[in-house]
Amino acid sequence: MGATGRLGVAIAEAVADRGDEVVLTARDPNKLEQLAASLDRGRGPAQLVCADLTHRDAVTQIVEGLRAAVPPTDERGSVDDIVLACGPFPRTPFDDLRREDLERTMTVHCIAPLLLVHALSGDLAKAKGAVVALGDAGTTRPYEHHVAYLTAKGAVKTGLRALAVELAPDVRVNIVELGIVADPEADADPLRQHRLATRSQLGRFGTPEEVVHVVLSLLDATWATGEIWGIGR
Repeated sequence: MGATGRLGVAIAEAVADRGDEVVLTARDPNKLEQLAASLDRGRGPAQLVCADLTHRDAVTQIVEGLRAAVPPTDERGSVDDIVLACGPFPRTPFDDLRREDLERTMTVHCIAPLLLVHALSGDLAKAKGAVVALGDAGTTRPYEHHVAYLTAKGAVKTGLRALAVELAPDVRVNIVELGIVADPEADADPLRQHRLATRSQLGRFGTPEEVVHVVLSLLDATWATGEIWGIGR
């Protein structure tokens, strides 16, 4: 979920490189098709499901798309793992905050991801699989102008930890809590870049490759669930 964002692309490439069958979901069909073609590792392009998480039927659409891409009778089996990399990062200055901002952001970053895991929990349990979600360090060290986004990220963090209890011991659910990986606004402003980088004890932004390393580690960590792995905080 969220495959065409900067981090989603890096994760999809890494998962494909290690030989996994990949099903990509995002809302932009053109970006999805380009990414799917680029992930051809001699087995044909990755499967894709286009869905807009702001729509109430998005989760149903994703599940139906998955079933069409990999039918239950397919020798490849069902869904083994889910990576939640939903990417929208809406800026909502406090004075401009509206109910619609909170509802939309909660839907994309919290409600849809939780419902997707719920819908596919049977597949995940059968596979003894894992869920890994990208979180945000701002849920414990908030920053300004992102009330809606940080509220949603905090909610999904709690929801996923609750799912770790509900789905144990068959399914592992973990969260990667990120510091700043890339900030296009800061790239053009050295002073702002320095100020943001100093929020991390390591004094720099992270890279997509560093995020991928942690995501793959948690997908394979068979004795970890309900954990929050903070990087770059």
